[in-house]
Amino acid sequence: MTMDSQGKRITRRRFLAGSAAAAAGGALRPRPGHAQPKEVLLAAVVALTGPNAAWGQRTWNGFQLACDLVNEQGGVKAAGGAKLRYVVADTESKPEVAGSQTEKVIQRGAAAITGTNQSAATIVATQIAEREGVPFVCATDVDPLITSRGFKYTFRTSPVVESYARDLLGHIRELGEKAGKPPRKLAILSENSIVGQSSVEGAQKVAKELGYEVVDASTYDAAKTQNFAAYITRYRSGGVEVLIGHNKPNDAILITRTMKELNFNPLAYGGILGGHVSTEYVNALGKDADHVLATTSWSADADIKGLKELAAKYRERFKEPLDSTAAGGFTALAVLWDALERAGGADRKKLRDAIAATSLRTGDRMYMQLRGARFLPSGENSLAGGIVYTIRDKEWLTVAPREYAKTQAVYPRPRWGA
Repeated sequence: MTMDSQGKRITRRRFLAGSAAAAAGGALRPRPGHAQPKEVLLAAVVALTGPNAAWGQRTWNGFQLACDLVNEQGGVKAAGGAKLRYVVADTESKPEVAGSQTEKVIQRGAAAITGTNQSAATIVATQIAEREGVPFVCATDVDPLITSRGFKYTFRTSPVVESYARDLLGHIRELGEKAGKPPRKLAILSENSIVGQSSVEGAQKVAKELGYEVVDASTYDAAKTQNFAAYITRYRSGGVEVLIGHNKPNDAILITRTMKELNFNPLAYGGILGGHVSTEYVNALGKDADHVLATTSWSADADIKGLKELAAKYRERFKEPLDSTAAGGFTALAVLWDALERAGGADRKKLRDAIAATSLRTGDRMYMQLRGARFLPSGENSLAGGIVYTIRDKEWLTVAPREYAKTQAVYPRPRWGA
């Protein structure tokens, strides 16, 4: 559970109330109007340090590369070729720091912001952006609270966490039925962040609808938990057939290693976003990551216009493969670039209205997430959808839905050592 300094549990409701109060301080001084700029300042408020740093760094990588590619193509043509200037602000993986950093980039004149790779931090950052009338595009954070507060300047391109849980559990159920061995007993193990708690709630709801028996639904303190043997031993003795969760990369690695050490062999094992879609996970585990299932809104094997070229440029610059988190950086910039061209410049109100009227297909202007973008009044993406993939030889291969599938998942998952 998430706890405050007095030892009280921080629920999603308590967090929202507290962050609203924190963001309700004096408004920033308005900036005077000025002539059409020769450049447009965009900001990424992301975690570069702390437990969410791996995700934040890759979103920042994708975002800055995308900006550079726009500039190489002549900048924002509707604004007289204005170049994109980008800055990054480190949240340190702390919601309160995300709030102060958001204020700072707004004071510097950012026309729009993306971030933060941590739902709790995004909840705070978007409250400040809303107060100041600055568009905020979120491509990777999935807690439903982000777009459920009636904000006009917050937009999310990805599905919410419950949707990802539905994709994963639905596909596992389908695999089991085809194999004549449908899974029944389910355990959910997630870290105790705001989105981790939401993943447990959403997965429990979906599991009930799909006919699973939820044997255990637990959250753990990601800052303190270094040993998962007690959980895995309980799941093995309780006959758990499916284990899923939302975990940070190091936690996902430790859980998988513990499963192998204790010879726990569920029919299926997978991640709801989180560490299972990270480069750290596949690099650390090698073959032990094979046949793990995971959900995201992008995959390297998807047939996306321009993907191969972008992936090559990304690898050349950052010396690692493009992953779903970095793809989120490209996606956020695609929305902003498209809106800047239609708004004719960096006026924040006009830019906000242009974002609200977005109609992008996957591949347009480097938009990498699947199915494209068209925003509802809430800021939610009406076209958002996830995929399920399996890991083989350090590669993510799409297995569902059928229109994107490149291979079939192995079910039951092979036993350790098989």
